[in-house]
Amino acid sequence: MLFWVHAAVAYLVYRGISGGSTDRSDDAPIIALFGGALLPDIVDKPLAFVLPSLPSRSVAHSVFTAALVVLIVLYVTKHRDQWEVGAAYALGYGSHLAADLIDYLFVPEETLLFLFWPVVTDYHHVETIGDLLALVRPTPYVVGQTIVTLLAVALWFGAGKPDTFTE
Repeated sequence: MLFWVHAAVAYLVYRGISGGSTDRSDDAPIIALFGGALLPDIVDKPLAFVLPSLPSRSVAHSVFTAALVVLIVLYVTKHRDQWEVGAAYALGYGSHLAADLIDYLFVPEETLLFLFWPVVTDYHHVETIGDLLALVRPTPYVVGQTIVTLLAVALWFGAGKPDTFTE
């Protein structure tokens, strides 16, 4: 899935769970949601280009890393009385991994095995920046991701976001 679509998917899931309402007085949960949704690609894509032996979905896309990171975030945010922030982060991270599973349905060479890195390391992955850019072409899958992104952006602005741009 394209990088920015993870933020859109996370926001749509968040809005669906929250019943369409967002608390405009506190942006911390939304920032945490986006952080969790984007972290796996922020870590793994550059890491794979620097260390070509690593798949582009490895360290941060692993369920083992996800569980550890989410547990730490939940522990810290609970003790700081910011449970909503931790829950939003966990939702963002989880939605990223779930959204990447959709690739398995649309991209023939994709696999679900990336979830089990480093136990399983032999699977298809993007090896070069050219491979990554080749994914952005007007296929029905990319058009669908674009529609999801536009829907999330429309809902986000419809909810009065981002407040910081309007003040």
